[in-house]
Amino acid sequence: MVDGKDLVEAMAVILTRRPEIRDVVRQSLKNKGLKSENIFPVMDEKECLKFLTEHDYGLVILDWEFAPDKVQAVLIANRKEHRLESHLVFLIAAHDEDAIVSVAQEFYVNFVAVGEVTTDTIREQVKGLVKEFQNTGPMRKMLLAVDSCRKNGDHANALEMLEKLYAKQPENERIGIELAEAYIHEERWKLAEDVLRALMTAEEVAPRVKHLFARCRLKQGDYNTAIASLKGAQILSPYNVERLLEMGNLFLKLDRAEEAESTFDEILEFAPNSKPATFGKSASKLLMGEVNEALAILNGVANPRELSAIFNTAAILAIKQQRFDAGFALYQKALQLLSKKPKLVSRILYNMGIGFVKWGKNDKGLKCFEKAAEQDPTFQDAGHNIKILKAAPQAGSGVSLKETTDLSESASEGNEHEIPLMEISGFDGGEEEVELDDVLSNISKVG
Repeated sequence: MVDGKDLVEAMAVILTRRPEIRDVVRQSLKNKGLKSENIFPVMDEKECLKFLTEHDYGLVILDWEFAPDKVQAVLIANRKEHRLESHLVFLIAAHDEDAIVSVAQEFYVNFVAVGEVTTDTIREQVKGLVKEFQNTGPMRKMLLAVDSCRKNGDHANALEMLEKLYAKQPENERIGIELAEAYIHEERWKLAEDVLRALMTAEEVAPRVKHLFARCRLKQGDYNTAIASLKGAQILSPYNVERLLEMGNLFLKLDRAEEAESTFDEILEFAPNSKPATFGKSASKLLMGEVNEALAILNGVANPRELSAIFNTAAILAIKQQRFDAGFALYQKALQLLSKKPKLVSRILYNMGIGFVKWGKNDKGLKCFEKAAEQDPTFQDAGHNIKILKAAPQAGSGVSLKETTDLSESASEGNEHEIPLMEISGFDGGEEEVELDDVLSNISKVG
């Protein structure tokens, strides 16, 4: 912990594209004793994330207008596994909205300034930030002790300390949330849920409590309660990107594509450049059979690897929902779009093979694995599955295949930032079975 006499060694990062904000914050920090060389104005969230990684304890000043989704990514990264008490944060926003303040509260942001922020306001907030940095309050002292144990790998003692704190202050929401998250991290879901249920009896329930409770119910397969709790949290704090993404992906899993699309649209309304939300919306379109609409959304946004991953995700979801024809139709379109990317084609064919085997069509699965191995001779999982199926080729026989690939092995090919916009006429969502031999014969050997 840094005390007052060591303030000159304190580090700070400022994430903003607004020069007037950057200059005032920087000067205010210097006036409070920080060295110029220890203040890092950045205009790239990756540099900000790097700062969080490289420095144990410092000051983080974030401008909401930089990009709400990227600012939240920084806030999420600011709560690492071992770090309960993170870098101190000052959040600035040009819009005076309660929803922004709610997000700040969820992430325990220390100081917030919204609306028409004056120079005097920034100076006062920076003054408070530095003062809090120098002086350790009772809550932070407790959490720093837990933090120290985690940093040293003593998770058992850290958990015991949280349990003792909670036993003494069961009404303390922050301690309860930290304990519940600790239980979840160790997959002790029942204990986490017990803590959260107690917190939910309060007159005002924090959105983070509802969010964590939803994760517990989701783990138990109680989708309806999980969705209701996520929606309840979102009403209280509507700009939480992480929660909206979880909710949208849950709707996709449950084959509720229209609700998924609506959820991803909520993110895009206040964070229009959010890639995960854009990709989620396109996956929703694919599951609804609106392939051209999905491609229009992705055009100029997704690189080849991302495109293949989106089609792959939608196809897997369709197959898990027993909509085999729709799933294989999506794979077929992905193969058309990515025909000149042999490693990506190989992974798509591999996943098609998995799907056919799940459908009881081992002969077609074998053809897909063979073509996958042809496209990428180094793909060992495809070779493994070929051997397994040749030993037990009859349909419906029990076979132990390698798990579905997530396409990450072919990421080296994903360095292009644009995809062609292809009009696919007559696509009806896969009412007819894919003609596999035609698909395979159209894949030329490349590379």
